[in-house]
Amino acid sequence: MSLLEVANLRTEIRTPDGVVCPVDDVSFTVAPGETVGLVGESGSGKTMTGMSILRLLPSGGSIVGGSIRFDGRELAELSSTEMRRLRGNEIAMIFQDPMTSLNPTRTIGSQLREAYRLHRDVSRADAKRRAEEVLGLVGMPRPRERLGDFPHQLSGGMRQRAMIAIALICEPKLLIADEPTTALDVSIQAQILELLADLKSRLNMAILLVTHDLGVIAGHADRVVVMYAGRVAEQAGTADLFADPRHRYTSALFESMPTLEMDAGRSLAAIPGMPPKLIDLAPMCRFAPRCRFAADDCRTEDPALVQSPGGHQHTCLHPRSSVGPGPDRREVLVRVRREAPVSDRKAPLLELHQVHKAFPLRADSALGPRRQVHAVSGVSLTVQSGETVGVVGESGCGKTTIGRMLVGLDRPSSGSISFEGRDLTTMRRGELRHRRRNLQIMFQDSAAALDPRMPVAALIEEPLIAQRVGTRRQRRAEVAELLEAVGLPSDAGTRYAHEFSGGQRQRIAIARALALKPKIIVADEPVSALDVSIQAQILNLMRSLQDRYGLTYVVISHDLSLLKYLADRIGVMYLGKLVELGTSNEVYRAPRHPYTAGLIATIPLPDPVRERAKEESTLGGELPSAIDPPSGCRFRTRCPRATDLCAQVEPPLQESAGLHAVACHYPLDVAPVDDIAVAV
Repeated sequence: MSLLEVANLRTEIRTPDGVVCPVDDVSFTVAPGETVGLVGESGSGKTMTGMSILRLLPSGGSIVGGSIRFDGRELAELSSTEMRRLRGNEIAMIFQDPMTSLNPTRTIGSQLREAYRLHRDVSRADAKRRAEEVLGLVGMPRPRERLGDFPHQLSGGMRQRAMIAIALICEPKLLIADEPTTALDVSIQAQILELLADLKSRLNMAILLVTHDLGVIAGHADRVVVMYAGRVAEQAGTADLFADPRHRYTSALFESMPTLEMDAGRSLAAIPGMPPKLIDLAPMCRFAPRCRFAADDCRTEDPALVQSPGGHQHTCLHPRSSVGPGPDRREVLVRVRREAPVSDRKAPLLELHQVHKAFPLRADSALGPRRQVHAVSGVSLTVQSGETVGVVGESGCGKTTIGRMLVGLDRPSSGSISFEGRDLTTMRRGELRHRRRNLQIMFQDSAAALDPRMPVAALIEEPLIAQRVGTRRQRRAEVAELLEAVGLPSDAGTRYAHEFSGGQRQRIAIARALALKPKIIVADEPVSALDVSIQAQILNLMRSLQDRYGLTYVVISHDLSLLKYLADRIGVMYLGKLVELGTSNEVYRAPRHPYTAGLIATIPLPDPVRERAKEESTLGGELPSAIDPPSGCRFRTRCPRATDLCAQVEPPLQESAGLHAVACHYPLDVAPVDDIAVAV
């Protein structure tokens, strides 16, 4: 028996450009205690499907057809009052960004109490006890203290736990989780997913898991619904879908994923183009314009749903044959040759030596002690010309601060940063400004980094004007060349950043970073918020631009699969310290630091069998405070191998026995680990 039955659902939104149909003839079911994954690119309609179920549509939106039956009731026919009683009580939702979903002016405790008292006739004291109980249930450390905290005082993982607590406080029968782990580190992501799985089993709760991360789906969904352009492209049991994807879109999503065992000398199989605008679409397969297997009938016929044995459904006129995923992938991968091995590049282009960075904090009182956040503590690193160096670690480890110091946005508290043999920290402002032409940065949030009031051409031209490069005509020609280089249409220069998709905005950010023809680009989480197919496009673009312009990259990321694919060498940071440094193969195939091994163990694998067979991650708990970091080895408070020595003596980062550098008193065995993931 199904708890939720969605049948032929159709949702429309009236806009100035026409009627958009983000949900078109969508059907699926969710049983009690079952997790159903809703997968697809941005714009596929998966979030709007969840919002339609809760009837939380934007202005101009309405359900115009189909049925939504929940626990025997037709939701589309309920009054607004009846729906308010249902939301948060029997159906709850975790929204994608907890920082914008939580009220910044109210404490976590007040928001929890409000959610409980809206649906339960209880006293304030009972609501407070329930709030503390639920915060403990979701694994919030010191839940009683957290009740008095505001959202900005919590880390990303703790804010997500608070959102989950608000959603679960009334023990709903169905939880809709919209991208619950998209922007989180892999360690925090693993904790949140383990928490949801545990709560599901305790409460016999059904979950509709909306995500674009196929590794998350592999480990936590019982069935999968793949959406494209507002319609269901394919749905099946998780093991069946991953073993034998039938729709060409599903297969293309798998091909776009960077995996740890993938040959870094090959380009990713990106899906060309963009999803269609969902206005007045002609009868045809909506994926046909982007599908390399499309035939004439795909462009003239609306494909019907095909039911295969075992409940596997798809809507593809020319489905993928059941011969395993290998042949399709080999058809699209293209070998890319590097100019020279990293070991042949002798001259360091950039060098950090014992760099420290501390940020002062305001004292709690006029006579209180002065405190500092120790963001970076004694990091030394060299970057050679033409290579890609990856910096990986959890939020709060100091990797973004390193990137900002590399390009001169922050000055180190002590230590030196040398570029082409000159110490940037001792340069005068005018000389530093000239040197910074060769040091550019791509910020994590391209939407926030691009001025919404300036057209794209002006955004790209701005660095040239600031550095007084060329005449106006020469600058315009340079902008046109950069737009072509990053794969944007020639008319893109007249439009504004908000008119572009996330992937296109990232291309604009790359073009702006390239404007001054820099030698080094620092890329801070360049694809963290992008769909897997768009990620592949951007990663391939970064590789091709590196070859074209002779670029050197420093890539900051918490996505270990991305760095394994993109970087020549990788530095692993923990709480301001560099704890491991080696080539990407050394770090991933034979990690020497327990922290690195723990990070690798938390990577979601796009293989249901291996993902569910993994042991529980050893990276429990929250990152210690950078205000008062632990003595000795800073990882010792979370390390299963820690001894008294680790608390007393800080291990130096050094190579030993001819192996790559590690800062650990008890490094791991260096025998290569088994392959981490399987190609799909």
